[in-house]
Amino acid sequence: EREREKYTIKGQSMLWLVLYNLFDLLVSTDGQGICDNAPTPALRITCQQITNWDANTRAVRPTVRALVSAPGTAGISPLGVGISSVATSTTPSTVYDCLDIACLCGFFGGTGGSSCTLPNGRTLSKAIRKEFRVMTDDERQNYITAMWTIKGNGDYDEIGRIHSQFITSPGAHSGPAFLPWHREYIKRLEIALRRVDPSIALPYWDSTLDSSLPNPAQSCIWGNELMGTQGSGGSVTTGAFRNWLTVDGSRVFTRNIGGTGNLLRDSDIQTILSSSDFRTLLAFTAPQMGCPNPAPWTVLEYVHGGPHVFTGGDMLITTSATNDPLFFSHHSMIDNVWELWRIAQQSRSQRETQYPSDNSLCSSTSHFANTTMAPFFPKVNLDGLSNAYTDNLYQYDPRPTCTSSNLNGCRSKYLFCDLSHGSPRCASKINIGGTCSGYTNNEDRCYLGQCINNICAMAPTPTPTTQPPTDTTTPVAPSQETCYNEQQCCALWASRGECSRNPTYMNLWCKASCGVCTPTTYDLSTECSDRSARCAEWAQRGECRSNPAWMTENCRQSCNACGTTRSQACGGSLSQFFQFSQHSISTRNHGDSCSKNSFSFFQTSLVPASRPSKS
Repeated sequence: EREREKYTIKGQSMLWLVLYNLFDLLVSTDGQGICDNAPTPALRITCQQITNWDANTRAVRPTVRALVSAPGTAGISPLGVGISSVATSTTPSTVYDCLDIACLCGFFGGTGGSSCTLPNGRTLSKAIRKEFRVMTDDERQNYITAMWTIKGNGDYDEIGRIHSQFITSPGAHSGPAFLPWHREYIKRLEIALRRVDPSIALPYWDSTLDSSLPNPAQSCIWGNELMGTQGSGGSVTTGAFRNWLTVDGSRVFTRNIGGTGNLLRDSDIQTILSSSDFRTLLAFTAPQMGCPNPAPWTVLEYVHGGPHVFTGGDMLITTSATNDPLFFSHHSMIDNVWELWRIAQQSRSQRETQYPSDNSLCSSTSHFANTTMAPFFPKVNLDGLSNAYTDNLYQYDPRPTCTSSNLNGCRSKYLFCDLSHGSPRCASKINIGGTCSGYTNNEDRCYLGQCINNICAMAPTPTPTTQPPTDTTTPVAPSQETCYNEQQCCALWASRGECSRNPTYMNLWCKASCGVCTPTTYDLSTECSDRSARCAEWAQRGECRSNPAWMTENCRQSCNACGTTRSQACGGSLSQFFQFSQHSISTRNHGDSCSKNSFSFFQTSLVPASRPSKS
């Protein structure tokens, strides 16, 4: 049985390599030349995926902070009204947009703003992201439970799908937006987890702890207590996330641990941290012929592909990688390395301003500094450099280290201090049955076992197992809507086919009507309603007048906008439109903030929205 499994896995590995050789046929000549020069198989596979992603996204029209084309002719709305530039307001409209504790506090039902006290009396503070094995047993189990909770309520799958589509997330790969895009992306998963349990932080997976072992595939990270490994068919049926379904729910996610590729190495990280040039972090990894600054093979986007390839299965393919829960911990580590570099090599002001010059020979326009960080509207790529992420929301616990005088510095029962390979360093313990040769200082390197004849053998105490929770006492976070249109003409435009004719605009401004997301707390077809429980509060505060586009779509009842249907407001003649704009609101309650400045209200009603403040 073990021999058959060995050959099955080996066959899967060969199949992936054959597939990636075939991918060469899909990439540009420039990309082929670059990837052919990759020094390792893992880098070649990573390069091919990066180049393919770039080739696909160059056909996607990005949105920048400039004139955008709304449905109609060349920036003119169907009513003949000019559409202004993209709103630059970053006022949070959903909990996922938050960049500080005060913002989270409001969405979590707390009080006190930045000194937030939650309804249960506990304090909401910055998340401390620890290495997965350094977490306490309780912290780790709480994280696992929360992951299963957001898997069950759909939040994980909704977030996971974002990474799978180049047309909606063009800047996720293949250029300098790679790091800021993923920083914003994994922040959103962490917020989803904290909605379940505010004490939780997204752990990072430091795969350098595994790469130094005689066989990294035998690390205890792949054991039944932690991340588990695949069975003979590739499906992961052991570990804390055993039988976890893919984001489309069609099957159990897969791995092919160690089939090919390599994990992060300390030398990789030191090479990155020693560079003083920001363009080696925010790098041009898919350059065309003539790009003056093509990335070397040591840049972080290239190097980060090694663990994807090593883990194999779903993690190997960009569009399926988030099927594996390990994806987010791997990218938490990549974000950690980037933050270590920022602290070591940049001033605070440089961290927020240094970004490569726009050059279409070096990247697609999706990576330009002021291009919208799709689909995280209204952020642009430069916004991902903000210090606010680590100032306010999270910070990283130091990577595990040890010395000859402090063998317990690794701070985990799953790690040991390796004294036999140069300077002391922390390494993952080895699973029972794994190779433990090459150590000369009697290190305690076998997890729940001992090294006998260079093989880890079972100790008298049986290995415990961690079962994925089937029932949890952790309450599911109350439903909180995140899917909205940005203005009231979206449904009409969608019915006229604009979602397919003008996807660049529509997928940003009309997400609900175009099916980019699905509302969970309101009926999209209802003509007169408030789609948020806070509409009355916002109307009282004057948002109907200051943010008319968003409010007339989503808070129609509180803004007294129900006297005219969306079709009448958006689909009539130009003269009807101005007649409506001058008279319809004036007949409403003049004490309401919605009744002020009617001409300005409707003149801007088709302008891209800024969303209500949640303060």
